[in-house]
Amino acid sequence: MNYQEGLTLFEAILPKAVGITISYLAFIGIQEFWHEFVVACKGGYQ
Repeated sequence: MNYQEGLTLFEAILPKAVGITISYLAFIGIQEFWHEFVVACKGGYQ
């Protein structure tokens, strides 16, 4: 396997890995935001 093949494989995997990571972080962020929103609506912060 030469460098070009490795670079192509890396370029093929990297966008998917970044997309999954961003989606995961966004999902966690939405959960945290929703949790804070519910707590605020109930009154007061922990």
